[in-house]
Amino acid sequence: MKQSSEELSWEEGVARYLRDNPDYFERHEELLDVLRIPHAGRGVAVSLLERQAVLLRERLAAKDRERQDFLAAARENDALAERLHRLAVALIDAASLDDVFGSVYDLGRHQLKLDAVTVLLGVDGGPLGGRAEFVPPDDARLRRALALARDRPLCGPKAVLSEVRSLLGADEARIASVALVPLRDPVRSGLILLGSQDRDRFPVGAGTVYLGRFGDLVMRAVARQLDRP
Repeated sequence: MKQSSEELSWEEGVARYLRDNPDYFERHEELLDVLRIPHAGRGVAVSLLERQAVLLRERLAAKDRERQDFLAAARENDALAERLHRLAVALIDAASLDDVFGSVYDLGRHQLKLDAVTVLLGVDGGPLGGRAEFVPPDDARLRRALALARDRPLCGPKAVLSEVRSLLGADEARIASVALVPLRDPVRSGLILLGSQDRDRFPVGAGTVYLGRFGDLVMRAVARQLDRP
């Protein structure tokens, strides 16, 4: 045990010396071709310079992947922002509830290529004008979904999906992931349920900033129509 401890201390001393003297191999260039380092995964030894080159290529490749992921996310965010802008313009121009909900369904089903879009809003007196979107405020399906979301957009696969199956209707069997978007104003509560056959479309922990903005726009537009004299 003592010998193992001494060997470890020696290794630490060498490592510390090389860190403190980065010009060591400049003063001892002959060692660069003599030192051999096992190449991970290949079972062969390579020179220190070769190993450094491999590590550099791997780091550059990792950085390139990070850059590509960042650019892809930026492009996706730009596209979402543009769609939200178009939705906001459509909702401002909406002259009726038909226009409001039509814009919501168009965004979800056609622009975002989703497989299910459900809107529910609790309104006193039960269904309003025969619209399927309006239910009594104490509707069990609505209350259960809102309790699950806890006033914030929520994404998830089957675990979340199992709690909102009754809202999907005929689309239930095809949906693999969902997003819940709560709708609230001072006097009303509701939600938008977005569903996709792609289980990775709405993964757990996905960013929900744009979903929250989407819900705010829709709730404001619906409330404006309902509060008209």
